[in-house]
Amino acid sequence: MKKIAAVLMVIPVMFLFAKTVLAQEEKVDYKGEVIVDSDLDGLTDKGEEQIYSTNPGNPDSDGDGYLDGAEILSGTSPTDAGSYPGKMDVSQAVAVVGDETPWAWYVVRASGLLGFIFLWLTIFLGLAIRNPLFKKIIEPFYSLDLHCFAAAVAVFWALVHATGLLLDPMIGFGIKDIAIPYFSQSAAVDTNYMALGIMAFYMMAVMTVTSYLRRHMGHRLWRVLHFLNPLAFIFVVSHGYYNGTDMKNVYIAGAYIGSSALLVLVYLSSLAAVIWEKIRKRLSS
Repeated sequence: MKKIAAVLMVIPVMFLFAKTVLAQEEKVDYKGEVIVDSDLDGLTDKGEEQIYSTNPGNPDSDGDGYLDGAEILSGTSPTDAGSYPGKMDVSQAVAVVGDETPWAWYVVRASGLLGFIFLWLTIFLGLAIRNPLFKKIIEPFYSLDLHCFAAAVAVFWALVHATGLLLDPMIGFGIKDIAIPYFSQSAAVDTNYMALGIMAFYMMAVMTVTSYLRRHMGHRLWRVLHFLNPLAFIFVVSHGYYNGTDMKNVYIAGAYIGSSALLVLVYLSSLAAVIWEKIRKRLSS
């Protein structure tokens, strides 16, 4: 019951204690690196190591059922199981929140994941409608308009993701850093995987625009351009896995890689079905 109560208490103020804790971490030396919270407990990894002496890989270092960040906010010890917060007053939590808010960091993380989800959905729909195993399930609600809309939403969230990087003072990116592959020399990201993300965005934008202009262009050209889809997806997966701070969380990283592997299996089964159909026709003739 104590753990359930802790969850119910923490959820409404999860963003509030994140802001407060970050405001208390002015003495943390990030050495120009991106702020990371691997265990999603509201404390940054560097803050846990340098100030709080908590485990950056465990959201509840003392095992008392309360997140480390919640304990810091309430004034109890996150390393002492006998010290845990009582009922938290949300209004009091709001009152102690500082002015500095890492919204850009949250926007970059959330929009990156949303962009990946909608890109995954776009490619899955395109493959599944031609896959004998999934066609009967997908066909009732599939339409080209839905396919194009999912692609447009993926581009939108990718654009929000890039804009968030511009607004994050910890990274200090300019427009050229997010628009030109290999331009950025920031130590906060890997230049190669940053470039893959930029190129993937341009590919996604081209495929989305040409999808809406399909009726005004040759089918062959449209088909050739849409072969960029798997390449863009590979670039996005590489960019997200190696530069994404959320990939340090085993659950998010597992879902990211697992969903990507599922898409590969759908593609391979679709390819096998096409090859088998051609072989069957040749044998029958």
